[in-house]
Amino acid sequence: MKAIAVCGLFGAGFLSAAQASDLSANSVIRFSQRAGVPMKKVLLVLSLVCSFTATSFAQTFTLSGINAWVGTGANQSALVIDWHDANTPTSLVWGYRWDGSATVTDMMQAIDAADPRLLISLHPLYDAVFSIYYDLTGNGGTPTIGVPFDLGGTENGFAPFPGDHYQEGWYTGFWGLLNGNGNPYNGGSWVEAAAGASSTMLENNSFHAFSMTRDLVNFTIPDAGLPTAVTLVPEPSCTSLLAFVLSGGAAWRLRKHFTNRLGA
Repeated sequence: MKAIAVCGLFGAGFLSAAQASDLSANSVIRFSQRAGVPMKKVLLVLSLVCSFTATSFAQTFTLSGINAWVGTGANQSALVIDWHDANTPTSLVWGYRWDGSATVTDMMQAIDAADPRLLISLHPLYDAVFSIYYDLTGNGGTPTIGVPFDLGGTENGFAPFPGDHYQEGWYTGFWGLLNGNGNPYNGGSWVEAAAGASSTMLENNSFHAFSMTRDLVNFTIPDAGLPTAVTLVPEPSCTSLLAFVLSGGAAWRLRKHFTNRLGA
């Protein structure tokens, strides 16, 4: 029982790894000697107990943890984007508020327009996401967006800096849409959307995610990982932008939003 308590205290963060190791080692030795149970069996049981305990203390995320809220209204939803790349954090989250009815496309469009570090591009012929860029390094710049394979391209776009998030794909991979069955980070789960973003209606307190996949065999979409809440960085006003340029600062990147890219 002491070993179980040690696992629980370690999982909850009350014991360091070294303290847990010392306590659990002593407990295991004494238990094995007194009960006459082989050490191998004791260790197997303890490994299962600790695994269960660690899962019990898994991190959660709720809407209250969102920093970047866009829009106004009585309803709210979360948009998670997970690039599944080598740059951490790979999963980011924004919030959207609205009244009446709204779709995932409405939310996506509003967030893209409000966050100067985010750039979402649609396939030129379809109402579907082709590429998503996020200025994770804070260095500015604009991504080089590739051309979809079905339009004669090679889908070889890239971010302006290696530490930024950028993924694109149509034939080499794709951005999949996931809807939350409840809160995926607090007892719920992610499910693949049955319809596109423009046909997926938001519900109050709902979670939605765009998740990049390179699985072109089974076309599975990986779950969006535990997200990090971003903070909106406002674009400069005309006056401050002029002063910034005249003072010799680097040019602020110009952006085009969904208003001239939506195909439906």
